[in-house]
Amino acid sequence: METEPRLDQHDRDVWARWLVVANRHIRTRQFARRVDQAKRVATECLEQSANPAVMWSGGKDSTALAHLVTVGIGAEVPLVSEKDDLDYPGEREYVEGLADRWGASLEVITPNVSPSQWVAEHAGQMRVDGDFHSRVAGLSKACFYDLVESANAQRDAIFLGLRKHESPGRMKNRIVHGLTYRRKPSKHNPEGQTVCNPLGDWEGIDVYAYLLQHGIPPLHVYRCVGFMHEREPWKVRKSWWIPGGSARMGGVAWLRRYWPGLYRQLLDWFPGAQQFST
Repeated sequence: METEPRLDQHDRDVWARWLVVANRHIRTRQFARRVDQAKRVATECLEQSANPAVMWSGGKDSTALAHLVTVGIGAEVPLVSEKDDLDYPGEREYVEGLADRWGASLEVITPNVSPSQWVAEHAGQMRVDGDFHSRVAGLSKACFYDLVESANAQRDAIFLGLRKHESPGRMKNRIVHGLTYRRKPSKHNPEGQTVCNPLGDWEGIDVYAYLLQHGIPPLHVYRCVGFMHEREPWKVRKSWWIPGGSARMGGVAWLRRYWPGLYRQLLDWFPGAQQFST
C-alpha cells in the first residue's frame, strides 16, 4: 500500500532548509518577545476565566497554542478537538499522542453526521471549487460549527490559534477587537463568551520555531511543501482535505501530488475536479 503523504527528496530538502531557518529564528529577540507576549495574553485571560478551553484542530498554530497554554504556562485547561472522517488520515492519533505526552486533558468531539457521507449525498448539487469551509457553508453547518459551539456552551472563554497574517478577515479582527475580546450573547452562550488569540501577532516562522524549540513534530501535512509552498511553508493550511475554494489555485493538483488516495476519492465525488489537477 502506498504511503501517504507521498514525499520526494525535494520535499525533504525543502523541509530540512526550513528547520535550519526556524532554528536560527529561535535565537532572535523578536521570537522571544512574541512568545512572552503570547504567554502574558493567555495568562491574563486565564486569570479572569472560570471554565476555559483551548480549541485544537491539530494544525500547526493550534498545536503551538495547546502546548503554550498547557505546558508553557502549565495551566490545567482542557483541549477540545473536533475530529471526523473528512480529516487527513492520522489526525486523531496525532492529537491524542501529543496530549498524552504533555499530560493534558483532551476532549475529542465528533459530529453525528458523517462529513464524507454528507459530501457524497450533496455532490451532485455542488462544485468542487465551491464553499465547504466557511461558517455559512452547508457542510460546515451540518458537521462543524453547531457541534463545536454546543461543546463549548458552558465555557466562559475559549482560546484559538488564529494569526492576523493568515487572511484579511483575521487582520481586521485583530485591529478591531485586539487579541482578547468578548463575543456577543448567542443561543449557546447567552451571557457571551471571551475569545483569546494569544498567537494573533505571530508570523508563520514563529510557529515553526516554537514547535522546533519544544521538539513538537507538526502534523504530516506540513511537510508537503516542495510542490507549491517552498518559499512560504506556513501557507499549507489544515482543514478538511477537500479543496473547496483553493481548487482553482492549485489545491486539487496539490492533493493529487501528495495524497493520491484522497484525490481518487475526490474524483469519485466530483469527476470534474480533474480539470484542476495539473
